[in-house]
Amino acid sequence: MADNTNIEALIESRIEAAISAVQDLPQLLEEAAENNSVVLLDMWYKILIHMYNNLVSPTGTLRSLNEIEFTMVSDQERPRYSDFIKLAHRWLVAMHCAGVGEQAFANLAQYKPRLNAEVLEVLAPHELEQCEKRSNMRKVVDQEYPGHIKSEAEFRLRKGALMTTTVYETEDSEVANISHTEEEKIEFVKKLVKAMANMTGIADKANHHHVQAVKAISGSVVEELGWEFYVYAREAQQGRTWVLPWNTSFTWQSYATFEDRWADIVDFFHECKSAVANALQATYIQRYTSDPHREHTRPGGGKFPSCSTAARDSGRCRCFRPDPYGWALTAVANSAEGINIAPVDQVAMSPNVAPAVAPEVAAITSPSEASIDGNFPAAPPNSPIMNPTALAPGVAGVRSADDPQDGFDF
Repeated sequence: MADNTNIEALIESRIEAAISAVQDLPQLLEEAAENNSVVLLDMWYKILIHMYNNLVSPTGTLRSLNEIEFTMVSDQERPRYSDFIKLAHRWLVAMHCAGVGEQAFANLAQYKPRLNAEVLEVLAPHELEQCEKRSNMRKVVDQEYPGHIKSEAEFRLRKGALMTTTVYETEDSEVANISHTEEEKIEFVKKLVKAMANMTGIADKANHHHVQAVKAISGSVVEELGWEFYVYAREAQQGRTWVLPWNTSFTWQSYATFEDRWADIVDFFHECKSAVANALQATYIQRYTSDPHREHTRPGGGKFPSCSTAARDSGRCRCFRPDPYGWALTAVANSAEGINIAPVDQVAMSPNVAPAVAPEVAAITSPSEASIDGNFPAAPPNSPIMNPTALAPGVAGVRSADDPQDGFDF
C-alpha cells in the first residue's frame, strides 16, 4: 500500500511539474507584455531565438543548458537573466519532447513587441488583405532579397504573427453554441460523409474523372475528410482561418450559427464531386518540395531540352524520366475498357476552400502554369493550428514549489 501511495505521489508531482513547464513561459511573456516591459521582452526574445536555434545539435540530440552559450548576455547581466534562461530551456525541451516545439514556439509571437507591425509593413498593399479583386491592385514591386529573417526561429515567430493577422472578428451569438458533444460531432460528420458520397443530382458529368475519383474513395478516408472539414469549419466559425495574408483564391464569410455554415458545406459537397476530389490533393508547396524534378520535367511542366535519342535511352537526359507510377500502363488498360480516369496529378487543382458554386477548371499541371488571377490557389495547412500551451476551459494553473517565476519583476 505504501508503495502505491509513493507511486501516486510521484505521478502527481510529475503532472504538476509538466503543467508548470507548459504554462510558465507563455504566462511570463504575457505578464511582461501587459506591463509593457519592452526592453526586457526584447532581451528575452533574443535569448529565446538563440536557444531555439541551438537546442538541437547536428546529431539530433538535445543540448543541455550548459552546452549553450549566450553571447548576447554579458557576465554582469547574467544573474538578471539566469532564471529566465532556465525557465525557457525547460519549456523548449518540454515542447520539443512533446512533438509540438515548432508550433508552440510560433505561438509565442503574440507577445513579442512590435512583431505584428514589422511583418505587415514590408508587404505590398495587395498582400495585406483577403480580397477577391486583389488582382486589380497588383503592381510590380521590388523583389531584391531583403534579409529580414536571420534564422529559422525568427521565421517561426514571423509566421506565427502573420497567422494572427487573418483572424476575423465574430459576434458572440455566432460562437455561443460552438461547443458540441462527441455525439453531436459524429452526427455532423455523418451528414457530410453522406453528402460527399452522394451521386444523385450532382453538378458534374457522370463520367467526369472527378466523379470516378470520388467513387474510388474508401469509406474510412471519407470519414477522415469529414472530421477534417468539421474541425476547419468550427475554426472558421470563430474567425480563425489559418491562412497567410497573401494567400489567393480565398475569402471568409461570417455565419449566424455553425449549423448554417455546416448546412452550406453539406449542400456544396452534395452537388459538387470535383470539390470532394480536390480535397484529396496535396498542397502546392508539398508537391513542389517533395518531387521538384518530376514537377519540372513532366509534360507541360517547365522546359524540355532538346536531347539525342542516345541521351534519352541512357537516362542522362532531364526531359525523360521513367514513369514510377505506371500511369502509362494504366491509361492503356483504361482506354481499352473505355474508362476515362486521369492520374491524381492531372486532376484540376482548385482551392481547398471552394466558392459557393464550383466551376469546371482546367488542370494546373506545373509550377509554370498559373491560375486565372496569375497565382496558384493556396491550400491551408493539413490541420488547424492549435495552441498546445493553452489550458482547457476551467483548468486552473499549477505552479511548482521551486518555480523561479516568482522572482521576476517587470
